[in-house]
Amino acid sequence: MRKKKENKQIINGDNLYINEESTRSFSIEISGKTFKTPFFIPAISSIKTDWDIIKYINLLKKIGYPGVLVSAYDIYKLENKEKNGLIESLSDCSNKGILIFLDNGNYEAYWYRDKTWTLSKLKSILDVIYPDFCFSFDVFWDKNENIKKHIDETIKLIAKTASIQKTGTTIVLIHSKQELFPKIIRRIVDYINPEIIAIPERELGSSIFERSQTIKRIRDELDKTKKPIPLHILGTGDPISILIYTLCGADMYDAVVWYTNCIDPETGHLYHFSQRDLINCQCQACKISGLSYEYQTIAHNLVFYLDFLEKIRDSIKKEKIEDILNVYLNKDTLSKLKRIMGSND
Repeated sequence: MRKKKENKQIINGDNLYINEESTRSFSIEISGKTFKTPFFIPAISSIKTDWDIIKYINLLKKIGYPGVLVSAYDIYKLENKEKNGLIESLSDCSNKGILIFLDNGNYEAYWYRDKTWTLSKLKSILDVIYPDFCFSFDVFWDKNENIKKHIDETIKLIAKTASIQKTGTTIVLIHSKQELFPKIIRRIVDYINPEIIAIPERELGSSIFERSQTIKRIRDELDKTKKPIPLHILGTGDPISILIYTLCGADMYDAVVWYTNCIDPETGHLYHFSQRDLINCQCQACKISGLSYEYQTIAHNLVFYLDFLEKIRDSIKKEKIEDILNVYLNKDTLSKLKRIMGSND
């Protein structure tokens, strides 16, 4: 577990402020907007959408959700009229205090098998979008590549991404072989002093406990730097995973499950999107009559995330994390998790 730091560290001039408030919680302020960790960012990707992107964004605004992640690739591929509408919608979100996270677009380019996606195309979006955060352009791990070369290329792309951002902070995106993550991350931190680090969940191991162990090893390495560096896990939206990863040292998350699945608020488990009727939920969203099934289910999920994350933060603040663990985890799972965390309590 990382030690509590009382001081506020100012990063990136007077733009980004990161304060480690407690053992497992950061307060992050950028351009007058503030959020606390753990923090889940609803991601929107054309790979898995039934609606236009703007419709998802409008729902987020109505719910009052404090952040959204959109893909530069998806924006780039829109026709001019749709693109301008989306840009205007994102600007409105930002003016209303919603944090704008911009993905570098490589996820969509990979699944669409589009090898033409480049940093220059990302720049064309950053010329018209003013995000609070942008993920650096990927340098994927090559098993035949040595560590030094991978680190050098990663740092180069981080710098290039930062150089084309007119606003906001670059989130340092790092790929690695599972067992090399702590070593590679530490070397990059020592070299460039990043504000926030992001890593893909799928590269952390096969099982949730393998992934938790990798996160714990990364957090232990980050703690040695004595710097407040939040850790973002890409592709994580399962509530139980968020809870476990948070206790092991992660802080921020994003995924599309908020509109592809349905969450059981009692267990935190993901159901098929069509199975909300099996849950018999009485949350704020589910009590509203006259909504379409799709709209109400997505709203239900967003309401859950807001409440769930606040419960985790509150339990951390009050040092009563055991209470929320007992709600969502069985004794065997809790015992394994405590071993990973290095606790015998």
